[in-house]
Amino acid sequence: MKKDEILSAIGIFFGIGIVALVSKSIDNNLLLAPFGATSIIAFLLYDSEYAQPRNIILGYIITSIVGILMAYILGHNWIVYALGVAIAMLVKSWFKAIHPPSAAMPIILLKANEQGIINYFLFDVIPGICLLVFIAIVYNRFILHRDYPLWHR
Repeated sequence: MKKDEILSAIGIFFGIGIVALVSKSIDNNLLLAPFGATSIIAFLLYDSEYAQPRNIILGYIITSIVGILMAYILGHNWIVYALGVAIAMLVKSWFKAIHPPSAAMPIILLKANEQGIINYFLFDVIPGICLLVFIAIVYNRFILHRDYPLWHR
């Protein structure tokens, strides 16, 4: 095991742990399953294009909006799940904001309660991913002195 992997694992522990702690303390669901994969990319593969804060945050915003629109326009049937992920990928590609774990958002939002889907996006998804990205920036840049995010140059 390499030192870099151990340091990344520590960052993942704190990133997911802090998001989970904040989520529990405010009684909100800020921690989503795809954040596990996002944390590995942000803390271990930090120099990847997919790990950059812009890609992570825009990726989750774009895919969430696609999921919400699909739910309201086409409802909840089997083809909408596949179409939602495919369309989300195309839109993320168009915006040059590819972040693979965020592709789960159309599925997650399509399975969510229709009444609360926008609130879930605004008050759970966005704060949760922004907090995780903030922790990744602080840990990578200021604690480990890694060149992250790359767009700061």
